[in-house]
Amino acid sequence: MDIAEAGQVILRLAHGLAAAVWVGGGAYYVLAVRPKVRDDGDERSKEFGASIQREFGEWASVATIVMISSGVILMFERLSGGQGTTVYVALLVIKIVAAVAAFWMAGVLRPPSRGARKARGRSGTFDTAWMILGLSAAAFLIGALLTTIYPADLG
Repeated sequence: MDIAEAGQVILRLAHGLAAAVWVGGGAYYVLAVRPKVRDDGDERSKEFGASIQREFGEWASVATIVMISSGVILMFERLSGGQGTTVYVALLVIKIVAAVAAFWMAGVLRPPSRGARKARGRSGTFDTAWMILGLSAAAFLIGALLTTIYPADLG
């Protein structure tokens, strides 16, 4: 394995780890934190839930930067190598649209809004957090599918 191949492996690992942080953190928030905050209902629980969300927001921002930068490099590497079939490109476009939509909905790719954030739905119902989780999971699964169908050629 030469330096270029090692770089590809590191990029793929960084991309996958960042995606796992994003999807895993989102799932934890939607499936564990929000229901607990909703069930307790007191001010202390709400503050704790908000602090968890703020802390994870920092991790999610870093993960987003890692996913976008590594993803762009890996995409160009794959497409410039002539390995990008029509099916590959179609799946890649769906993955990118799902990921960008999730990033946008989560507020990672848009400027912070002024003033207080409005509630986006009732906890426990299909709302923005569930949509972000669904889009993120779809992008993650499409990425796994692309890796399975079109494995990297690392000599």
